[in-house]
Amino acid sequence: DVSPETCGGYQDKNWGKDYTDLWVWLNCNNFTDRKTGQKLNLTSLDVGGAQPVMWGIALPKRLLIAFYHEGKFYEFNFSKFWMAPSQTMDCRLTDEEAIWNLEAKTSKARINIYFTCPRSHMHLFNYENPDGQKRDRDLWNGGWASGYVELYEKVNGKEELVGIFDGEMGGCEYGEAVPKK
Repeated sequence: DVSPETCGGYQDKNWGKDYTDLWVWLNCNNFTDRKTGQKLNLTSLDVGGAQPVMWGIALPKRLLIAFYHEGKFYEFNFSKFWMAPSQTMDCRLTDEEAIWNLEAKTSKARINIYFTCPRSHMHLFNYENPDGQKRDRDLWNGGWASGYVELYEKVNGKEELVGIFDGEMGGCEYGEAVPKK
């Protein structure tokens, strides 16, 4: 049972036949407003994707980003071209930590996301795809990601800061194919 009184739960479903050669996932439901210090019980971040494959063709690196902030939903979806989406992504794994440094824009909003997770708090996952295959993937998973989200809305053509929100205890994954020897 997952209830707000006892935990910060999360459930997910991955669609498709396998993980892409670059895989990025970040989720956080534990935010505090940096300006007021108030806990934000109705704020949640979910980021997923990296290099989608459609009809066997690898597309440019892209993410699906959803940010629900105290009753308002912000979506940064690369496939919704009518929203004029753009994204930059700097995600990497170092010896010390995994890093997610992201920016996404639409015609209505912009979001900057910066989270890290210590490698000492992550473990190597051995995922099996639906066909029962275990491909060579360097896929790391953790539950101690922390960082911040900056959110801006576009009002009359200008960006206005909605807020900066500090997140803790986020779920995270970073993975890429292991180079063939």
